[in-house]
Amino acid sequence: MRKLFLLPAFLLGILVVFQSCSKQSPSEAIAPISPNIINATIALNGSYQLPINNAGDVSISKQASHFQVSQTEVDSKSGLIVYKYVPAVDYRGTDEVVLSNIKTSLITGSGCSNNHVSNSENTTTSTTTYTTVKINITK
Repeated sequence: MRKLFLLPAFLLGILVVFQSCSKQSPSEAIAPISPNIINATIALNGSYQLPINNAGDVSISKQASHFQVSQTEVDSKSGLIVYKYVPAVDYRGTDEVVLSNIKTSLITGSGCSNNHVSNSENTTTSTTTYTTVKINITK
């Protein structure tokens, strides 16, 4: 009777130990981030500037259609990355641009917290967020 209880307890103990040392890929560890949508209204022949906080590698994924200036750059005053938009001369209507922001993170160690060799491994993971800027140009 005693042996009947020892075997399941031993197997349960092994299951707990191996489960605690399971590895999780970096893509499973980070939840996906939903896209941001920004609605902006500017005057005819006006301009729009969007500061991008916590920027990684920012680029334009989908370029605007009706622009004189549509670019990302470093603001000389604040040092932040900004997106600048100036519509085509006398253009009225809507325009849209999609910005991508890729942030790379270093993950140190993985798996079991015991002194396994795998704890010395470092991996990098990238997270991409998208921001859609919808611009309405009025009179």
